[in-house]
Amino acid sequence: MQNPHSDTSMVGYFKVIEPFQLRDFDVIDEYKVNSERSTVRILWDRDSLEYVYQVEEPSISRVELNALYNIVKDMEWIVPNSMKISNSLTKFQFPDIVKSYIHNRKGIYEAGSSEKLQYFINRDYAGYGLINVPVNDPQVEDISCDGFGSKVFVYHRKYQDMRTNIVYNDPTYLDSFIIKLSQFCGKEISINNPVLDGITDEGHRVQAIYGNEISPHGSVFTMRLFRKKPFTPTDILMNKTADSNIITYMWYLVENNSSCLISGAPAVGKTSTLNALLMLAPPNSKIFSIEETREINIPNENWIPATTRERENYSSRDRKGYMKVDMFELVRMAMRQRPTYIVVGEVRGREAYALFQSMSTGHTTYSTIHADSMEALINRLEAEPLNIPRVMMTYLSTVIFNKFVKIHGDLVRRITEVNEMVGYDPETGDVLYNSVFSYDPEKDEHHYNGNSSILEKIRVSTGMSKEEFEHNFQERKKLIENMARNEVSDYGTISKIIQAYYFNPEEGLRMSEGDAS
Repeated sequence: MQNPHSDTSMVGYFKVIEPFQLRDFDVIDEYKVNSERSTVRILWDRDSLEYVYQVEEPSISRVELNALYNIVKDMEWIVPNSMKISNSLTKFQFPDIVKSYIHNRKGIYEAGSSEKLQYFINRDYAGYGLINVPVNDPQVEDISCDGFGSKVFVYHRKYQDMRTNIVYNDPTYLDSFIIKLSQFCGKEISINNPVLDGITDEGHRVQAIYGNEISPHGSVFTMRLFRKKPFTPTDILMNKTADSNIITYMWYLVENNSSCLISGAPAVGKTSTLNALLMLAPPNSKIFSIEETREINIPNENWIPATTRERENYSSRDRKGYMKVDMFELVRMAMRQRPTYIVVGEVRGREAYALFQSMSTGHTTYSTIHADSMEALINRLEAEPLNIPRVMMTYLSTVIFNKFVKIHGDLVRRITEVNEMVGYDPETGDVLYNSVFSYDPEKDEHHYNGNSSILEKIRVSTGMSKEEFEHNFQERKKLIENMARNEVSDYGTISKIIQAYYFNPEEGLRMSEGDAS
């Protein structure tokens, strides 16, 4: 470990984030992260005319830096292989050991220092080091580093892409951090195997390149953060991603086992829409979800979340012979378990054919796909490697499109189309569809065309008159609007209200008005 006197911003593994000088910045927003110990400031740079993400951590003195150096030396004797977190010690247990160690020696530190020392040791050993604050900021979706000496960038839910005051100036330190990320993902990265694509225990997706052989700027990484609190139907309404008519329509879809595909470009909120849709499912519905990287988060007790397993992750001596389990195999497995819903995080290979086959046999399926229009979607589905014949596409009930749109200069997510598959014309080879909902970007409003074949089929199958069905639709719409007006965004409470409505509509409506006890 490096001597602390050689660098005032570093004690071996420890580096301090330097704040921006506020002379040329206006503070736009400010909030706490990491149990109130760190501050995030959103600044407006008057010089470059852009938002900036500033991290401010506890200040640390020269004496405290020396104390950090000594503590780490002692801890490395006490905790075997602490830099790598040994098999017998998880990173979730590590903070308790650090707290106990520092507490027992509290008398030898400056007043108030023990909390700071604990903060920095936990940050760099059990946490994510310099990026620990944005990793734990619920407003941040992505973090990217383009190499040593470059500012780290984040994607913020409200302010979009922003540079930060975080920078990896030392290429050796950055290389070490990439190795640590690979260990958090349960994988290995090296000069011989310099590419990492993995997922951490918390569900964060990590892609990284190690060293400078294929990356001229040295090691680089991108983290896509897993949202512990999933988007709910009321979140979508409060954010104006969709209006209450669309959410009510989605409720009928999931309740009546109509398959749906959610389409759009990367990061437009497809999985968030999928999560919200599944929260409207009837109580105790069996859900089997299939993903390569865990993103779906459903508050449903009868939920089987399955993820793929690549053979390369199981090549150690004691695991030779372990089979590769891909999405195609998991779709086949799901069909044998008689779930109410089969959910595939994203279709992009041969699992798509299995998914459409399951639709044709009566299974209800939901998934996401990358395509930004019906024409692009149809072309993508029938091309390699998905190979879905156009006649099979009609087994799909609905396609929902999510897009980024610019409203008053801000980039926001919106559901821009909801299309129903109507049929297939054998003479022209065209897939026929009806646009049920559209979006007007000028007014930032959604419009219902008043003609839904799916809602009409549901009305007929339930034996309701048109007047009764319209009353039922408006009742459900009111329940959704009530929850949004009362800012009910906790998925546990929403699930409770939805379930209450299924058993007693009047009780569900009463709870949505603010009495969810």
